Amino acid sequence: MSERYTLYQYDSCPYCARVRRFLAEAGLDLPMKDTLRDPEARRELIAGGGSPQVPCLRIERDGRVQWLYESLDIIDYLRGRAAASAQS
Repeated sequence: MSERYTLYQYDSCPYCARVRRFLAEAGLDLPMKDTLRDPEARRELIAGGGSPQVPCLRIERDGRVQWLYESLDIIDYLRGRAAASAQS
């Protein structure tokens, strides 16, 4: 079971910066969409996740999509997935 991720965020958001810092430290490279500069990304976020709040991680797994909000929840989720992958 593989997952694909997209991080919805914008540069000046401190909570987004927290997630980006974690990604850099963990060596993870995720596609990112800037919801302030890209109106289509903002529309996708609201339509899919139900809120314009960032950061938000779009998780696609087995044809299903999950939207995960809150910086610490995103970091915990990705940390857990990385640990599971390392054990496989």
